Amino acid sequence: MIDDSTIVNVPIIEPFPYHKALRDHLKGRAKTWQWFKDEKIKTQQIESFKKELLKNTYRLDKDSHGKLYEIAATVCVDLQIDAQVTFYQENNSLQLNASISVIDTEAHVVLSGNVLQLLDDNQLKALLAHELSHYLFFKIEDGDYEVTQRIILALANDSRSEDSMIETARIFQLYLELFCDAGAFKSCREHYTVIQALIKLNTGLAEVNAQSYLDQAKEIMSQDDEATNQQTHPESYIRSIALDLKARNTPTYHEELHKLIEGKWDINSLDIFEQDKTRELTRDFIQLILKPQWMNSGAVRNLAQQFFPDFTSKKELDITKLVDRLNYTTPSTKSYLCYVLLDFTRVDSELEKLPLAHTLEIAELLGLIEDYERILRKELKLAVRSFKELKMEAMNDLSRVNENQDNSIYDNE
Repeated sequence: MIDDSTIVNVPIIEPFPYHKALRDHLKGRAKTWQWFKDEKIKTQQIESFKKELLKNTYRLDKDSHGKLYEIAATVCVDLQIDAQVTFYQENNSLQLNASISVIDTEAHVVLSGNVLQLLDDNQLKALLAHELSHYLFFKIEDGDYEVTQRIILALANDSRSEDSMIETARIFQLYLELFCDAGAFKSCREHYTVIQALIKLNTGLAEVNAQSYLDQAKEIMSQDDEATNQQTHPESYIRSIALDLKARNTPTYHEELHKLIEGKWDINSLDIFEQDKTRELTRDFIQLILKPQWMNSGAVRNLAQQFFPDFTSKKELDITKLVDRLNYTTPSTKSYLCYVLLDFTRVDSELEKLPLAHTLEIAELLGLIEDYERILRKELKLAVRSFKELKMEAMNDLSRVNENQDNSIYDNE
């Protein structure tokens, strides 16, 4: 039996920064957090779960599957957990899989398909270490992450919740699988065995080559920089790349995984954190649009306040964060920003062509010029030649206005 203080205070595997950020965010909702923390699984719920488990599985006892329990005991020592493990074989299932259910200190592990015949002892250890890392995740830091998971899944499954909550739960679960892979790596002390187990479960092949698959995964990454679109488990090639980065102790480990799991700034798939960041960046974007004094007409300011009711202009403006984010974004996000520019271009006809020239300068500064000019031609219904003439006229007007005023958007670059 492992001392509880070891489990709570010194986790052998650190949760990902995303897990910690979400835990801290949800703890800020004190009443909700306390309600979920105090909620206990009722005796009848436990009995019902165990009854259904026994109906749909064959329980593997220690007498007939002693090696399996020996491996599990070794994993528990490796991960410094006190789980009371029981194994089951699922009835009538051909799919290769394993799952775990945790009740207090009980860990009920269900195997599906011919996992026991397919994996050798080392690969089986990798699989069990992955599953038991779910137990570890639930127990560290006084069970905070188990509470976090229950809250975010409950919110995501609520039909009244925003899409950002569903996306948050998705990313949380994806990082959880990588956490458990890291647990398997910790127990096996090398990553090739973990990758072999992963490939075997996905393919059903009896013989696999981990390095060959890693090469394949890296080839995929060299041709495709898109993040995972999976709901609960990242693709095998992403998991293998993550394990390789972990094994090599890569300094940019978390940054690389951020690209693989969270991906580019995408206005169409924002989690709760990206939603807040997008709001802040949009505010800075509008601040940049309203930087020239002449741009602050009543109609323009009214539009700004439709975006942000408390909008006020800033004298000093740092757009570094916006520029950095635009280096790693999606076409849909660029289109969103371009349409914001278009809104401010057209809102006040009394400013004539000045807003057009001004927003074209902003688009040039931020690397949005191709997208913005395409949208302008489409929305203004102009041929290429007509657009060039309009653009030249607008730029000439802006140059005359700027001659006698300090209105350059480049002053605080």
